[in-house]
Amino acid sequence: MRKNLVFNDHRCSSEDVRSKAIAAAREWNQCQQKPSADPKRAARPLMLIAGAATVRSDAAWNEVNQIAGLGWTINDDGVCSSFSAPEHFVRSPLMAEGLALRRAILQCKEIGISKIRCESDSSTLIKSLNLETSAAELYGVVTDIIELASSFDSISFVWIPRERNVVADGLAKLVLSVELAIMTPTNIE
Repeated sequence: MRKNLVFNDHRCSSEDVRSKAIAAAREWNQCQQKPSADPKRAARPLMLIAGAATVRSDAAWNEVNQIAGLGWTINDDGVCSSFSAPEHFVRSPLMAEGLALRRAILQCKEIGISKIRCESDSSTLIKSLNLETSAAELYGVVTDIIELASSFDSISFVWIPRERNVVADGLAKLVLSVELAIMTPTNIE
């Protein structure tokens, strides 16, 4: 049985609507452009670079409120600085990880650091950055990070085990807990 759909006095069969939706989705996928290859990015080594600052990032996420705590450290010439920030309207823990790394890289750019080694315990994020292919949910943030990467003399993205990322993890959890506490004030008598 063929069903007709009506929208703004225009009739379409369900098969026509489905076919047009599939064609539009294919067209959208084909129009998605990968960031242009950058010679600086292609030449990036995955080892310790002399004089490079080590950046470690992590995130904590609250599904109910869709809030993330972002934490990152920057170790430059033996001086370790810690940073954290809350982020609202975050849809997944993976997106939170990407946002944390993007914030850390932006911080390095603002400070004027030109060589960085980015470390994260999110293997999916690191693979997305090194292969320049990502899950749909990470597409925008990976594109942003790759674009930011072109402003550094050298940059690398390295996976590290969770045990080596405890400081950034603690910062992310702390800022998330503070943000959640602000959202749910307690009654004090």
